[in-house]
Order: sequence, then C-alpha cells, then structure tokens
Amino acid sequence: MDFSKGVLFDPGYSKYTLPFSQNIDAAYNVLFSIKAPHQRKFKFQILYPQLLKLLEHTVSFYLGCLLWAAFISQNFHKDPKDILENSFDGAEVKEEEMLFEVNYAINYIEKLKKDCKYYLGKNCNLPEDWSQVMNIYKEFLTMNDFLVNAKTTADIKLPDEIKKLSEDELKTVLDTIENVVSTGELKNLFKVKKLII
Repeated sequence: MDFSKGVLFDPGYSKYTLPFSQNIDAAYNVLFSIKAPHQRKFKFQILYPQLLKLLEHTVSFYLGCLLWAAFISQNFHKDPKDILENSFDGAEVKEEEMLFEVNYAINYIEKLKKDCKYYLGKNCNLPEDWSQVMNIYKEFLTMNDFLVNAKTTADIKLPDEIKKLSEDELKTVLDTIENVVSTGELKNLFKVKKLII
C-alpha cells in the first residue's frame, strides 16, 4: 500500500461487506414462512451453515477494522498521516443508528445458540472470541465518536484491550490485511488477532 498521500479510511474491506441484519432477517423470513415444525427444523439445518458463515464474515470485518485502526495509529504515531476518503468525516450521526448493526450481531450470537438447541437439539460451539471482538469494536466506535472527527491517524483512539505492536508485528498485520483485501477471505484476519487482542 502506498502511504505517501495518507492512509485510506477503508483499506479495501467494504467491497466484501454484507448487510448482516438484512441477510439474517431474510433467512428467518424464509424459515418462519414454513408452518410445519418438522419442516422448519429441517430448513434451519440447511440454513445453519449460511447463518454461521454470515456471522463469521461480519465478526471478521469488525476485527479487520480494529486491525487497521491499530496499524495506522501505531505505525504512524510519530509522523501522523491524513485519513483519506472517510465517508463519516463531519457527518451528523445518531448513536443508535451507528451501533445498530454491531448490536444486532452481538445479540444474534445468543439467539443463534438458542436456535441451535431448539432446531438442531445441540449446542452450537461458536468461538468465544467472536463476542469479545464485537464488544471491543463497539467500544472503539463509541470512544472515537464514530470517526466523524478522524482527520489524521493521530485522531484514532484505541481501546485498552488493543496491544502495542512491535515493528515486526506491524508488518505482519499489514501483510495480512493486504492479502485479505486481495482475496476477500476476511476470516483469515483471525490469524493475526492474537497480536492485537
């Protein structure tokens, strides 16, 4: 990536993002259109891998945002860079709207666990760190006022849970982000999660 003119607000994740709540609602609309309980259970069995993949993709995106924030704020702490193409710059935002998707995803984890028990008769073993990532991301958004005033990398505040990265770790995080942006495999960001959380 070329940082000579500044850093991009989005390193390239947005082209792979999906509206989580809309997709989940659409899946459940299909599910609830089925009247017979045994058919509904069968349908949930078919939908479950897609629901899981959608949730994993969403959590991976939030982790990606935290990794990018950690990278740009720590890599350029001595020589801050302008943040380019921040679509929230100076915007009037409402907290409940800005947190809607992440709150929806956080709450969905509990719903999915209950639905697994009800429809599949078993526990769905979701990774414990999914909730952790989403809650830290929510804290990050709130403490940065949803990035409406983020003009340079010096304006980015990181939650206490985010670790300080070494030079080698900064390079590893950047390499991973660049790879994920080229492949679209956001879940690969979890390979470097332990470096920041």
